[in-house]
Amino acid sequence: MAEEKLRDWNFSDTTHKDTQYLTHCFHPYPTKFIPQIPHRLIELYSSHHEDVVLDPFCGSGTTLVEAKLMGRPSIGIDTNPLAIMISRSKVNPVVKKQLVDFVSWLDYWKQKDLKMLQSKRNCLCETGTWFREDVLAQINLIMERMVEIRDPNTHNFVKVALSSILKGVSNARMDRIIPTLPREHVYIDRKHYDREVDNDGRTINVFARLSSRLKLMQSRLEYFLPMTGNTKAAAYLGDARKLDKIRSDLLKEGRVRLVVTSCPYWSAFDYQKIHQLSLGLFNLRRTSPEAEIGHGHFLLEMEKVYEQISKYLMKKGFFCLVIGRSKKRVNKKLAQMGSKYEMPLREKFTRKIRNHSFFVKGIKSEEILVFQRS
Repeated sequence: MAEEKLRDWNFSDTTHKDTQYLTHCFHPYPTKFIPQIPHRLIELYSSHHEDVVLDPFCGSGTTLVEAKLMGRPSIGIDTNPLAIMISRSKVNPVVKKQLVDFVSWLDYWKQKDLKMLQSKRNCLCETGTWFREDVLAQINLIMERMVEIRDPNTHNFVKVALSSILKGVSNARMDRIIPTLPREHVYIDRKHYDREVDNDGRTINVFARLSSRLKLMQSRLEYFLPMTGNTKAAAYLGDARKLDKIRSDLLKEGRVRLVVTSCPYWSAFDYQKIHQLSLGLFNLRRTSPEAEIGHGHFLLEMEKVYEQISKYLMKKGFFCLVIGRSKKRVNKKLAQMGSKYEMPLREKFTRKIRNHSFFVKGIKSEEILVFQRS
């Protein structure tokens, strides 16, 4: 174990492709940590297949996928309803016939003359000029057909696939993380080789894009699940400061062996603005900004999280917190906070961040704090 801890935590040789294996590629999600981090932490601090792994800020479910891959039951919690949808799509089986039938329907429609479709605006919320009329018509027809998918996991799987392509079929600029409408319908995409984008003239076949996306996701899921046996993985909409409200047989006081999570990046991202197209499309509940950690008294809110984790973490269990280093210098206080809840800091690793988004240029490295329940 000592040699393992001394290994390169920067994962310098890791490419973007290396972080998108199995079901990790399902949906873009900002500031998610690379799967190599939870994978190594589970290797280091969990020695038995029955060890329960908890991620109280699960985001798009990276920890859940890695825990399931390694045969550890896991539970993820997040306040973002889209995050829970994505997490569940990555670890739950689908009904193959229902999915195949839906994809066949998409393949039928992608050959049709899309100009014949008429837009029905009542299906979407707050669309404004986010979508062209012909694109809106395609999305509405897809939404209507999705209602016929009865299996909850399969229905969720298709919704996640649609969400993953939504920005790409919209009028939003492709070079912005937060959906932003260009001033003119023709603009230069600064992120993708300065190519010219004509929102009015480009061909957008939502049926074809969604079909292709679902086929990729289905192949990844069918490859992944047989590796995991019957290992449980569950994602719940909830608050890390209120774990008592989560009703799960995996989450019991003093039964969690390992917590692996990435701390909210205060002031770095507004997740609701980033996901506004999907939240509006699926009419998902939006959390008030004041209720999210990072928009108020960050350290006071994180202290509530520590208190909850200490209640559910078993003795000698580990709590691994990945936190970006910034000018706010809160890391030292977070490292000291564990002792107050019988979780003193045992180890600390530093990782340099490569290819970080211009939204978080102030965070060039991150620390991995490892606490152990006494």
